Amino acid sequence: MTVVMVVPAWMHERITAEQYDSWSEEQCSGIEIVDGMVVVSPRTSKRNNRLARMLANSLEGAAGPDWNADTDFDVRLQDAPLTNRRPDVVVYRADTLDATPTRPEHVLLVAEVV
Repeated sequence: MTVVMVVPAWMHERITAEQYDSWSEEQCSGIEIVDGMVVVSPRTSKRNNRLARMLANSLEGAAGPDWNADTDFDVRLQDAPLTNRRPDVVVYRADTLDATPTRPEHVLLVAEVV
């Protein structure tokens, strides 16, 4: 018996910023977009998530009121072709809390837990 995995068509086509922005948070979780193509990220471990949260908490405490540190959201690097990255920790300007999408000019630091 042969098992055939059916990959959704959208994984083989470039997507636009407008298409991506229309997707739910659930659809966007666990993926990044590189040059318009969906890149599936492996699920992170509990240890990775805990270390990212501890790092974010420490950085936010050290940064003062002008900066926030958070985990698990996109940084939009470019619109065309769409490139979104989802680092483990992002330190961003507090006055851009409601800015969507988060852009590089909002960000002071990104970190990946390895």
